[in-house]
Amino acid sequence: MIFAPAPAPAPGPNDLAAAVASAPAPDTVRTLFDTLVLGRGDLLWLLVLVPLVAAGYVWATRQRRAGFARLGNPTLVQRLVTSVHRGNRLLIAVVTTIAALFLVGALMRPQYGGTTRIVPVGGLDVVLVVDYSKSMLAKDVYPSRSERLAAELRRFLDEAEHRGDQVGLVVFAGAARGLPVSRDTRVLKLYLDKADPRTENPGGTAIGKALKLALQYLVDARKAGQSAVKERSIDGPPPPEADQVIILLTDGEDTSSRPNEMAAEAAKLGIRIYTVGIGSKSGEPIQKFDAKGQPDGYQTDEKGNYLMTRVDEAGLKKLSETTGGEYVLVEPERFGLDAVSEWVRDLTRGQRADTVTLDREEGYPFLVAPALLLLALSLALGERRRPS
Repeated sequence: MIFAPAPAPAPGPNDLAAAVASAPAPDTVRTLFDTLVLGRGDLLWLLVLVPLVAAGYVWATRQRRAGFARLGNPTLVQRLVTSVHRGNRLLIAVVTTIAALFLVGALMRPQYGGTTRIVPVGGLDVVLVVDYSKSMLAKDVYPSRSERLAAELRRFLDEAEHRGDQVGLVVFAGAARGLPVSRDTRVLKLYLDKADPRTENPGGTAIGKALKLALQYLVDARKAGQSAVKERSIDGPPPPEADQVIILLTDGEDTSSRPNEMAAEAAKLGIRIYTVGIGSKSGEPIQKFDAKGQPDGYQTDEKGNYLMTRVDEAGLKKLSETTGGEYVLVEPERFGLDAVSEWVRDLTRGQRADTVTLDREEGYPFLVAPALLLLALSLALGERRRPS
């Protein structure tokens, strides 16, 4: 005969309660403080404001006593201040100081816990080359070419951030300046907000200089992406991890900075230039501005004829064709960069090193709420005794 072992009795309610009671309780408070960080640790110096608030109350108390002493008769002064509630006055000082401590702590943005995410990063290297010469102030597009273009560029930057692209920016008139490629599009938007054709000096439309700076940004991006490779079998800049493109947005002609030479250099590096002509083919008069940036008529030549700005379609098409890019004319009645967005969607996106992102919980509400309650309490407390 085969005897099967008797089944173990099912645990009863008392057994479960005992097991739960004997299990080690998680140290929640310790875990919370182990993960606590300050999002704005650079504001730690604001803690000096807390003792200053306390010192202000101490100073005010001493000044008040000194003022009473100067009044003369102590008995008469004592009768005058009998209605003052000294306990409430002290409590207001303590409550306000604690509220200041909480508010400073909230400004430092304490963060705790969080969830770790591994985000695969991939995308294009794009440099936006934007014409900010004074001709961009023409009002054939409402409210002006430059303002409408800035709005369209901000929308384009939002899409680029969603795609994971690295974007750089070059702003130019007679000279070029800008920011290298980065995934932080917020900085680029701030840069665009500060750019103004009225303050760009010297004047002109130096497309060649702008393209040269854009090429330098893209070559630097290649070197940064492959800095771990110490030995290469070829000389010169390394090949790109993904397609690299320059998007040139302009409304004028370039007669001095040799943009075609820069286009040939871009073709050798495998960088495409997409050109966007802004404005009308017939031309618009170029505004003139005084020292304060206010409109002051229109620019004229030596004979008194108005200077006109018009799109150099032939030149822009040549730049794009040299590098395998494309050209589009953005006319005033249908101003937008949708065609540009379509171009970059079809290009190759390289996979770069994955990025580890930690999403932390914000702890400042736990400091702001009691601070507001304490301030409300300090306002509710009166410094005078209620009449009996």
